[in-house]
Amino acid sequence: MVRQARSEATRRRIIDSAIDLINEIGYPASGLADIIERAELTKGALYYHFESKEAVATAIIEEGMDTILDAFRSAGRPSSPAMENIVLGLFVVADAIKADSVAQAACRLLRTFGGFNPAAKAAYGILQDDLAERVTSAVEQGDLRSDVDAEAVVATVLASTLGAELVSSALSDGRDLRHRFALNLEILLPAIVAEESLGYYREFLARQSIRISPSKPQDGLTPRRTTAAP
Repeated sequence: MVRQARSEATRRRIIDSAIDLINEIGYPASGLADIIERAELTKGALYYHFESKEAVATAIIEEGMDTILDAFRSAGRPSSPAMENIVLGLFVVADAIKADSVAQAACRLLRTFGGFNPAAKAAYGILQDDLAERVTSAVEQGDLRSDVDAEAVVATVLASTLGAELVSSALSDGRDLRHRFALNLEILLPAIVAEESLGYYREFLARQSIRISPSKPQDGLTPRRTTAAP
């Protein structure tokens, strides 16, 4: 049991060190030697757990995407309108990415690998499927325009969300991600939401866009530390 705990701790040190490096200098610039040095381990210890740098990246993608998907799925309530849960879910995802270093690294790795890594490819597919489930419900509930194709809505929302994350990461290190999601939704809502529901969702978007991210200290609380120390 002690040996297993020590092994798990070593694996965690490797992953956390890789996350730090990926978020600091990017995946291409982060070599195995850098990860080993940051983790203060031997080459043998790293290869015991991971056969390659890409294997480390895959572990980070899987862990980070679990955080992002859990954030989207947990947003809202089953009794709430599906379109409301879509809007809220995007803001909760923005907060999760901003607050969690693993999720940040996973997003960077998704852009690096795209469809060339099974975990990255699967992540895009799961995101699309989860969004499609809510869009389908929104259609059934009558909140989407009858002349708009549900598949086109899924594709557009997904692409605009991923694009906003990329641009935010490049220009502000992710600090304005919530704002960029809000700008996207301001444009998208009139194009996809039924006229009789549009006023409500514009008001809902306005309320959500000015909410303080849970990652910011408020009411005397200190946010959870998510970035491992070198």
